[in-house]
Amino acid sequence: MSNINVNLLDHIGSNYDEMFYDLQSNKHLHYWLHGGRGSLKGSFVYLYIIWSMTIAMSKNEIIHSIMLRKVKDTISDSIFTNLLWAIDILHLKTFWSYTINPLKMTCGENQILFRGCANQRDYEKIKSIKFKNGKVKYVVFEELTEFYGWDEILDILQSILRGTDIANVFYMYNPPPSKNNWVNNECKVIRNDRLVHASTYLTAPKEWLGKIFIQEAEMLKKLNPRKYNHMYLGEVIGEGLEIYQNVEIRTITDLEIKKMDIINRGLDFGYTHASCYCETYFDIKNDIIYIIDEIYLYGSNNFTLASKIKDKAGNRLITGDSEDPRTINEMNLYGLNVRGTKKGHDSKAHGIKWLSDRVKIVIDKKRCPNIVNDFICYEKKKDKNGNIIEDYPDEPDGSASCRYSLEKYILNKKLIFGGLKG
Repeated sequence: MSNINVNLLDHIGSNYDEMFYDLQSNKHLHYWLHGGRGSLKGSFVYLYIIWSMTIAMSKNEIIHSIMLRKVKDTISDSIFTNLLWAIDILHLKTFWSYTINPLKMTCGENQILFRGCANQRDYEKIKSIKFKNGKVKYVVFEELTEFYGWDEILDILQSILRGTDIANVFYMYNPPPSKNNWVNNECKVIRNDRLVHASTYLTAPKEWLGKIFIQEAEMLKKLNPRKYNHMYLGEVIGEGLEIYQNVEIRTITDLEIKKMDIINRGLDFGYTHASCYCETYFDIKNDIIYIIDEIYLYGSNNFTLASKIKDKAGNRLITGDSEDPRTINEMNLYGLNVRGTKKGHDSKAHGIKWLSDRVKIVIDKKRCPNIVNDFICYEKKKDKNGNIIEDYPDEPDGSASCRYSLEKYILNKKLIFGGLKG
């Protein structure tokens, strides 16, 4: 196999030279690559993996790669196609073969497998991955923003990397515009085993991008600088669509909770969506809401839901969605103390506005992982012309249950910032 003589540095942007040497020394486990269009982040990852696995094969080393994307049906036209491109660019076609059903690429005994992560069946397929020889060396999360959160990523990696001593995990994404998105928050966390790499089309060789790409980018820069900053520079700009721009995600300690004198409880019943129970505390003096606990169930019957809630709430008062009084009655028959909300004209819009007007909504993502996602992803919609629709879209379950729990404050017209009127 001595005829494999490919200098990878000739095929990657110079902006990635440092990462190349870092990978060669196995200095980090996690490699985060973010940037705008034309930043070459995907090109680098796929070229590096194909090059490295081919070199390993020539040395009789057996290593494998797992390519992941949230929806399996998107893999063929994205990850798989990009890997074929990388093989072609590096002139390594004679060493690689592939099958379509199942989707798999091989180089000697070295394999690249592809998996979706959309449901429990997908996760079971990930857990069942086994190789006759060798271990997983490379893992790729394509379009990281499609995943639900860092906890989901860790669960997947625990299955894939079990028994592996040396590995490199790549995360590729264009930063979402919302500053509260979990990806943007996680990227800020400093870890010794993580290297974060930012890039833009401005760091790529112009001849690789072509004149048309650069012309379109520069035209957008003139017409819509804000959109250009996000699309091409990968900046977190916020689109002004986030309904709750006052969310702070952080750990809420047990000591903090012990000092909370009044815990409020809300319950949103699920029909075609999830049922959500939440516990909140409202610091009136500082105008801060704390969301400290949740039960979040899909497709649950009322008995199971009530049993789980009773373990937390006992017979304490819970404010629940009054849309279906029979469900509330059933919850009470199962031993809960639920009363219906006082709905009125525009009560939903008024409640959402009240929540969004508070100084802060503090949520602990470990205690309330689903409610965190509901709050930071709740955004206004745009019409077909790109104009923001001011009416609130369908409210997520976490927001609704929180709103119900705080109804007594929302309806109190005497309540102002810092306390009560006169």
